[in-house]
Amino acid sequence: MKKMEDRHSIAIRLFHWSNMISITLLIITGFYIHTPNSFRWLFSNMDTPRMLHFAMAYVLLFGVIGRVYYAIVAKDAHNIVYQPIKDTLKLPSMLKYYLFMADSHPYYGKYNPGQKLMYTGWLFMALVQIITGFVLYAPNTFPALAGWLGGLLAVRIIHYVVNWLFVLSVIVHLYLDLSEGIPVLLSMFTGKIPAEGHGPSAQSHSKSSDGRSLGA
Repeated sequence: MKKMEDRHSIAIRLFHWSNMISITLLIITGFYIHTPNSFRWLFSNMDTPRMLHFAMAYVLLFGVIGRVYYAIVAKDAHNIVYQPIKDTLKLPSMLKYYLFMADSHPYYGKYNPGQKLMYTGWLFMALVQIITGFVLYAPNTFPALAGWLGGLLAVRIIHYVVNWLFVLSVIVHLYLDLSEGIPVLLSMFTGKIPAEGHGPSAQSHSKSSDGRSLGA
């Protein structure tokens, strides 16, 4: 039997699936609200997607607050926050691996620089969507904020563009995870991963021919 090691705590897994569900439903309902005639097969009326969209906005809000709080309290922030200088220097080796220009890459820690860049970007994008979403939901309540952002039309455009950024980044996220193998995917359900295949232990006893550690 393979030796397993802890990778994701129950809190991280709960936040992951909560945010995943809320973001997915926000994207789907957002597209319907934006162009209902193009997605008429999704819902029979506008009330349902609007109600679901607003409900998921609150789920995402509390999910983001909870994940940031956990990252601080559990000292997990260094795993997911992108460090502009340190992590940017690591990007070339990661890109070479994912573009099939190298057979391996160094051990970066729990997440590689691309994943950290994405997680940090998601935090800022989520905050943008929450702010612009509430402005669009109650424009008379936040007139100054709407004006500061360039008016309601500009707010709608920002909200729509960031929605597409979420769609594209989720696709990249799925590719990065699938390329790491099934054990990585299963770890978000079980919280564990084979010790010899990933994580800190992989650095110590999984070496490539040129001496670099394997893992992501």
